[in-house]
Amino acid sequence: MSYFAALVSHDNGPWQPREIDLDGHGDIDVLVETMRRASKGDPTSLLVLEHEDEWFALVRADDADDPRVFVSSGRAAGASAYAETLGVVEVAEEEDDEPAGDAEILADHGVPPDLLLELAGDDGPDVEAAVSEVAAKAGFAEILDELR
Repeated sequence: MSYFAALVSHDNGPWQPREIDLDGHGDIDVLVETMRRASKGDPTSLLVLEHEDEWFALVRADDADDPRVFVSSGRAAGASAYAETLGVVEVAEEEDDEPAGDAEILADHGVPPDLLLELAGDDGPDVEAAVSEVAAKAGFAEILDELR
């Protein structure tokens, strides 16, 4: 399975690319601690995770706040190798596959919840295009393109 991950952070200025290794993080708390260390003191860090053309996740860590997570497909993310790391619970097959988590994760950065839900929905664009639009609205599209 092919995953793409990018970490960006900022301190009231432009987003900066950061390096992160996702392997070995047993739960969301360990992941967030790693994100905060990799962000070099920036108060806001954002992890973007894509799994091929199936689903994407956004994880936001702000200073002293609880982490915020959004996944475009609760079922796919819950069945993935990163389910525990993202704090996502597996969705039963008989339940609808819906986006899960905090759709307001980037509302303060120009990505309203309704747009994020639309991008994550079945009628939305493919995963890479959806994440690219999120990045463009939030102001880190160029960095994301460089990291890809």
